[in-house]
Amino acid sequence: MKNRNITRYTYENTDFQGWRVSIQRCGRIITRYFSDLQCGSEEEAYRQAVEYRDGIFAQMASNRENLPQFMDNELQHVQELLREKDHGLNQGTTPEGE
Repeated sequence: MKNRNITRYTYENTDFQGWRVSIQRCGRIITRYFSDLQCGSEEEAYRQAVEYRDGIFAQMASNRENLPQFMDNELQHVQELLREKDHGLNQGTTPEGE
């Protein structure tokens, strides 16, 4: 299961290079990206992606009876992380014209 649910992104015409974890269960998809730049190296990004994926699988196994609720909670957590990251990037900036 070394690369199961993990995909490498290394396209020449994009700024992002790293790994994507994508897990689908109960009609829900959890996707999270691990950037080489933010993690410090391709190897560290991969290590963090594997650790995240294995953690999700372990939690799914222990929440098998309530898997849809677990997936909803994990999706909400990932969305909150993205909002916090976006807020940090846009902090102190205003749209043009304001």
